[in-house]
Amino acid sequence: MSYMKYVPTLETERLIIRPITLDDVEEFYAMDSQPEVHLYLNRSPLKSSEEAKDYIKGLLQQYETHGIGRVAVIEKATNQLIGWTGFKFIEEPMNDRINFLDFGYRYRKESWGKGYATEAALACIAFYYKNLTHIPLHASTHVDNQGSRKVLEKVGFKITDTFKFTIWDIDCYWYEREALSAK
Repeated sequence: MSYMKYVPTLETERLIIRPITLDDVEEFYAMDSQPEVHLYLNRSPLKSSEEAKDYIKGLLQQYETHGIGRVAVIEKATNQLIGWTGFKFIEEPMNDRINFLDFGYRYRKESWGKGYATEAALACIAFYYKNLTHIPLHASTHVDNQGSRKVLEKVGFKITDTFKFTIWDIDCYWYEREALSAK
């Protein structure tokens, strides 16, 4: 699948990071239906497997259109999808910027606090520096989301601004990363 030019399959000590497929619908739904996962997002967890399927179809469309997109994070010990991570190409204005990669992640609450988000983020950032530095990289998080802030800062992102994410009406920090160092 050449259209998936920048959709990595990566491996870390405890994780497999790979393209999301329609076979992931049920595990994706189990993760994205948890209200706690949406505490700092739009507060609207998925309500059905059909919604999860539609969400995944949107991710697959990103793979086809941009050759990039969010990827599944699989815990090796259980072979379970515990979340997603990676890059999304942003074509609509966000914080007065456009045509950049947004780095993000979302994990099942049962996997929080175990270092998985940081482990997967480090692998993705290394992939970025080998393959994607021609596209600007940013991240954002709700100002109250301490857990997400810690992950972004551990992998080298720095807060450079605050802004209102108008789609969900939430206050966010805007992050940038030094383009020259691949921490």
